[in-house]
Amino acid sequence: MNKIEELIKDMPDEIDAVIVKNGFNRFYFTNFSSTAGALLITKKEAYFLLDFRYFEMAQKVVKGVKIICFSDLFEEINNIFKKENVKNVAVETKSVSISEFEEYKTKLNEYNFTKSNWLDEEITSLRSVKTEEEVEKIKRSQEVVDAAFSHILNFVSAGKTEKQVAREIENFILDNAQATSFSTIVVSGKNSSLPHGVPTEKILEDGDFVTMDFGVILDGYCSDMTRTVVVKKPSNFQRELYKIVLDGQELALKTIKEGLICNEVDAMVRRFFKKFDYEEEFGHGLGHGVGIEIHEDPYLNKICKTKLKENMVVTVEPGIYINSKMGLRIEDMVVVKENGILNLTKSSKELICV
Repeated sequence: MNKIEELIKDMPDEIDAVIVKNGFNRFYFTNFSSTAGALLITKKEAYFLLDFRYFEMAQKVVKGVKIICFSDLFEEINNIFKKENVKNVAVETKSVSISEFEEYKTKLNEYNFTKSNWLDEEITSLRSVKTEEEVEKIKRSQEVVDAAFSHILNFVSAGKTEKQVAREIENFILDNAQATSFSTIVVSGKNSSLPHGVPTEKILEDGDFVTMDFGVILDGYCSDMTRTVVVKKPSNFQRELYKIVLDGQELALKTIKEGLICNEVDAMVRRFFKKFDYEEEFGHGLGHGVGIEIHEDPYLNKICKTKLKENMVVTVEPGIYINSKMGLRIEDMVVVKENGILNLTKSSKELICV
């Protein structure tokens, strides 16, 4: 059963059709990226409504969906609704603005439109559990990230700036993938206490932790990895701090499996850090889902009560950040399995000296 068939199967009796406008969600169902358009799904058929700019390419790429080139979107929707005897229509609550929703109701006033929590929840649920094909795409995306890390180890050194290192990473990514999946993070020394710090002109100095967080988009799917290295030689304190973070991550990696609750996994690592009085220095969530978007369900954090399912893809990225002094993070991307994980990240997690 494909993704659209799965949505149709789960469609409530009181809903005759759905309109999907969110670009990421349209890509999920069609494997085609466009800045505009609408995916219309009834209980019998799926229609991808696009303007002239995308029509020819969509005909070549999209399978199992009727491609329609429109000049007037609402007229085309009306034609389909009449043909399929549609009365009640659901749209996404998060992706359709109030003004756009009112426009649907005004221009298509023969039909009952509703902003549907069911539709949002259904798409979120479908997207959070990856197909084998999606896992393979994410795996290939991660392979580029691992290659980028190997490349940057031959570049990063004392005397380089954070910006120079970030540009080198991004140049490698752009040569080997579609794009970066988020703004590359390179922070060093005191700046490494900033979990999402922006690369600056700061020069890397002996003894600096250098945290590098980066990812790519390949075939529409994202990857994400963080590694922390040290310039020249680490202090004993840095070695101890690094070991605590790595041990915390390994604890999570050995524990994660289908059936666990997201916030319970997060809490377990926080309890581990508390033994070393670093619970307060771990201020962000343990991880997040990755797929078409770099951050998507589920979330390994304090509040997410989602139960992990097989083939969910999540990051595991504990960190410790000592204000205005130093910080570090180690991040892998893993696939949840029935009795454990498949770790897609192959880069070394030893404390590497550059």
